[in-house]
Amino acid sequence: MATATDGEIWNEAISRSAVLVTKDRDFSLLRAAKGQGPIVLWVRVGNIDNRALVRQFLSAMPQIVEAVARGEAVIEFVGG
Repeated sequence: MATATDGEIWNEAISRSAVLVTKDRDFSLLRAAKGQGPIVLWVRVGNIDNRALVRQFLSAMPQIVEAVARGEAVIEFVGG
């Protein structure tokens, strides 16, 4: 199984102009410290099954899309 470092993931998101979706707080802190880089979507949910996570994500998608369009550096997705 291939693994990537945080730096490789960060740089790949930049090269693709992608939103970096993560449960790892480190990426949010890195984005705040650097003041530049990819938009980070920080997923903060407990241990839930995939179906529940997808339902929550789909419900929040309009707000997430709006936050991306505004260019927010870190978007916090808190399930609930």
